[in-house]
Amino acid sequence: MNSLHATVFGIALTCAALAPPALAQSGAPAPTPSTSGYVDGATFRAMVDESQEIVEVNLDGAILQALAKNGKKRKGADADPDDDSKDLFGKLTSIHAVIGTVKGPAADAMKLVQQTDQKLVSMGWQRVTRIKDESSTVSVLTRTVDDRVVGLVALIFDTDDKELVFANLAGEIDVTRLGEIGERFNVPGLDQVPGAR
Repeated sequence: MNSLHATVFGIALTCAALAPPALAQSGAPAPTPSTSGYVDGATFRAMVDESQEIVEVNLDGAILQALAKNGKKRKGADADPDDDSKDLFGKLTSIHAVIGTVKGPAADAMKLVQQTDQKLVSMGWQRVTRIKDESSTVSVLTRTVDDRVVGLVALIFDTDDKELVFANLAGEIDVTRLGEIGERFNVPGLDQVPGAR
């Protein structure tokens, strides 16, 4: 995975959202009700070749809450005075991601990424980043409700190497803390997102 993909994947892993089922008519996954930041990645996961290298992350509420509580419970010599896990993970509801090589035609994967991007925009998601050329596309979108970021989606596909990246974070996201989250999960580039520190 190149550094751009690692950066966008890290951004996505920092955000939270509540997942919806895929749309039957267009094949593009759809978000759940308008207040949700979850987007179902099952359609993307199904496109990935099992015989190739895969990175998959599925963290839901209970696991994220355990991470949030972990820092609060440690005391004494094991305590980290800088551990603010509750602030970082306490409002996230899910983190889902898949990175892998597409097993079918590259054109099908590119079409799905573009349809998903367009569907999210039509439902009120905002593009934070969009990069497109002849062989690749990168799109990062956020969902806001009442001036709060409640979801983030990263969609990346490169037709040359057929590498697909889908990442969705759901829940309330403090964009200024992306750098800290990137450090904690060893994901480079999150501190470069506008507004992050």
